[in-house]
Amino acid sequence: MPRTAPPALPYEAAAQLCAAAAQTLLVPRVSSATVLGTGAAVAAHLTALVREVPGLGNITVHPGPARWPHAEAAAAAAAQGTVLTTAASRERALLGADLVVLTGPGLPVDRALLAPSAVVVEAFR
Repeated sequence: MPRTAPPALPYEAAAQLCAAAAQTLLVPRVSSATVLGTGAAVAAHLTALVREVPGLGNITVHPGPARWPHAEAAAAAAAQGTVLTTAASRERALLGADLVVLTGPGLPVDRALLAPSAVVVEAFR
């Protein structure tokens, strides 16, 4: 009998798993995260990262959803002391990142741009 792929997780469930992985895999005092992607997946990951991963100084999104950051995400981030930004280029978004979350398929991540102990999570698989 042929194997089938497991059903895709809703964005919120995938974001929770990603945040849990980040808590487990990242070195203490992680300072920056980059989320690559657009739409509802990005919003779900931002919410989970702000809520679940302590110590994030900033979260950068590329290419960034329209009308971002949303008021709710911005308020939650501000309450945690996390700055939300967008980057004009993929390379700029990745530069020095401690955590990279890929919310959809795309180009491979150039690890030379990342922090030495960076964690890359492919949250779309």
